[in-house]
Amino acid sequence: MKILNFFNSIYDEDILLKLGFLKRIRLFEGIKKRSLIHVLENLQERTYLKGETIFTQGDIGRALFLVFSGKIALSRLDPATQKSATIAEVNPGEFFGEMALLEEMPRTATACALEETRVFMLFKIKLESLLFTRPKIGVIIASQLASILSARLRAIIDKP
Repeated sequence: MKILNFFNSIYDEDILLKLGFLKRIRLFEGIKKRSLIHVLENLQERTYLKGETIFTQGDIGRALFLVFSGKIALSRLDPATQKSATIAEVNPGEFFGEMALLEEMPRTATACALEETRVFMLFKIKLESLLFTRPKIGVIIASQLASILSARLRAIIDKP
């Protein structure tokens, strides 16, 4: 019986750690901590090894990635020179690939793990499911997503 209690306490600590992580992500701002369990249930967790490609420029996007630990490099291939250049690094607490939640279109960059990296993936189909089964949660995520994309677009437009 003590072994069972030990595993239950580890499981609970792991869940609490993940919920604490999600609470700090801007995409989930406004979702009560007790409701984040529904978000967590809709995320898929995966670990990528250093140097492993997560997706390649041109692949069809179907998920947003939340970096729990590690670091990701985003790079783009210049069609004129056929050389790849890093355009961003994504650190723990940040996310990328959010456009895939709106439309399943080709990825605009390649994502590669710079070190062992643990991510949570939110697939478009899971967000759509949340919109129907937990509309309050789905609406908050959709609203935050719109706000984040708008701010990113504005930053690009305002660059001198």
